Amino acid sequence: MVCPGVAVSISQTLGRKLLDRNDPRGCTINKEGKKGILVLIEPDSSVRDALTVLLEGENWLVNSLEDCTELESAFDTVGIVAVVSESSLPDCTPQEIFEQCSQRGLPVIFTGHDLPLQGAVDLIRQGAMDFLDKPFPQSRLLDLLDRLCNRQNT
Repeated sequence: MVCPGVAVSISQTLGRKLLDRNDPRGCTINKEGKKGILVLIEPDSSVRDALTVLLEGENWLVNSLEDCTELESAFDTVGIVAVVSESSLPDCTPQEIFEQCSQRGLPVIFTGHDLPLQGAVDLIRQGAMDFLDKPFPQSRLLDLLDRLCNRQNT
């Protein structure tokens, strides 16, 4: 479990091990049984902790961030599959996250609760893989990630 306000650091060595084999759904799995690394940006510690537990329970490695201050250094990790980010962050805009992710070829899934429908549609039109309105069913996020894994391996 992640402590509130503390980023989980994932070593580059571990990230490099993510090229060993595939599971039946197409996700890359390392020797430890992990699918890949997700960068999670969520300012609410209880939501961040709950999502981290959910994703780790599904064999993802999670680099959990409270805000964008450590995002650049998080991208130094080898083996990142996607970014899951709150859409309303105090220190950066969705467009800034898009820019950083597109430079690295990483898909983004945005979450949020205060964005009007048109704002969510605009994020998807700009390139987000999807927008999940909080509270969202856990299965919706897991299905998106499975779809992403399948897309990467076809």
